[in-house]
Amino acid sequence: MSTARLHDKAGICAYLGDISPATYDKWQARGLVPGPVRGTNRYDVRAHDAALDRASGLNKMAMGQPRLDPLDVFLDGHAH
Repeated sequence: MSTARLHDKAGICAYLGDISPATYDKWQARGLVPGPVRGTNRYDVRAHDAALDRASGLNKMAMGQPRLDPLDVFLDGHAH
């Protein structure tokens, strides 16, 4: 695996566990992954890591204490 920060779609799919482009598109539509960097066709690994950390709740844990992330608070209040 490349250590490059930006990947094409095939590269980010491989980074995310060899998912298919169709699975990636479904995840993006659900808001789990951010899509390409604005104005490009490249995908930022760090942005994907951060998005997945939020989705899995990892960013809420700091030294065993939950943190209130403003985005999570908003999303929790507007869940369907």
